Amino acid sequence: MRLLALALAIVALAGCGGSSVKPLYESGDWRVVVANGKATAEHRVDGKWQPDTTGAVHVSILGPRPGATAPATPQVAAELTAGSALVESGLWVDGVALFQKGGSLSPKRETIYGAPDGPLPAGAHTAVAYARTGAHATAVAWTFRIA
Repeated sequence: MRLLALALAIVALAGCGGSSVKPLYESGDWRVVVANGKATAEHRVDGKWQPDTTGAVHVSILGPRPGATAPATPQVAAELTAGSALVESGLWVDGVALFQKGGSLSPKRETIYGAPDGPLPAGAHTAVAYARTGAHATAVAWTFRIA
């Protein structure tokens, strides 16, 4: 009986294809998930979430640099590029969406930035940048420190 209970607990924890993942962001058939310090853009295809691994959208971290020490109210910034027009983007720090500003250098290239509403506590923090075209997306997570 104990073995059966243990097996059922393992199955429950394993879930069905990662359905227990809580997305950082979800809009229609696209979402961003963060697990183990890595962000992934996923697309729903035939009812199942699949990571976009095409590399068709590129996110370059502008700041704070990964591993760097930043001011208590850091400006978080990324450059987004793709082979087709960008239609959506986002920035988060510690799971909280930033009020995002930015400029489009062209429909396929954009710089976004934002800052938390107030100072962050000392320690490590995780930032996420996301960009999507009509068909592809990329999300990138990185950590920085507040002294």
